[in-house]
Amino acid sequence: MKTSSSHAQPLAPTRVRNKINNCVKNVKWQKEEDELLMKLMLGNMHPNYSRMAEHFPGKTGQQIAERWDKVLNPELVKGSWTRQEDEIIIKFVQENGTKNWKKLCELLPGRIGKQCRERWRNHLDPNINHQPWTPEEDNLLIKYHEMYGNKWVQISQLIPNRSDNAIKNRWNATIKKLVNSTPKPEIETKDTVPSTSPASTPVVQTLISSPFLTTVTPLGYLSPGLSLLEKKSPKGKEASSSLTDNFAKLLEMIPKN
Repeated sequence: MKTSSSHAQPLAPTRVRNKINNCVKNVKWQKEEDELLMKLMLGNMHPNYSRMAEHFPGKTGQQIAERWDKVLNPELVKGSWTRQEDEIIIKFVQENGTKNWKKLCELLPGRIGKQCRERWRNHLDPNINHQPWTPEEDNLLIKYHEMYGNKWVQISQLIPNRSDNAIKNRWNATIKKLVNSTPKPEIETKDTVPSTSPASTPVVQTLISSPFLTTVTPLGYLSPGLSLLEKKSPKGKEASSSLTDNFAKLLEMIPKN
């Protein structure tokens, strides 16, 4: 007979790394701790962050290293990027690809890998689309945000040529407001579009009936739902045509930038 164990199952390696990374990001630092770290680092060319942790209860060596490298290091450059720096990044990527940002930092004193990566992804990559957003792209953003939430990097892999930063800004500045101003969808009944339809997720079902979000929903994405509505409509194609015309007019109202 199998017996249940009260011991928690060990986390997979990826989940362990994510848990550690979240701890590093969410730790809070006091002014006194920053001052102490600055004092300990003064003239210290080879710091032992693990031993330093003895002076910072509740913090790990990795957290201390992150605080110094990304926030307190006086050599860290936080200002605007120069043309020369941009040229160095472009040349480096052309010769080495986009995997070794740490090596690139050796050519850019005061810059860290994260800064260089974001500069490339959000500004210098020639494949980035800086044109106004299309209704089709807005539609994809709504669809994938419903699936993945605020995982902008993951969503950027599904929306061609839009950076994760551009996607985040588009959501927060425009689409999120429209979604929040739309009434919640009603409970599905036998007469509603089946949930197996690609256009029948809760948000998209709301779009179909909303005067707000129809402005960001291109007809191509809703076409499966529309075809179902057409079959169930007592007026058939006439009702579907009217709905389609309404969508087309409202699509013109959404801001493009």
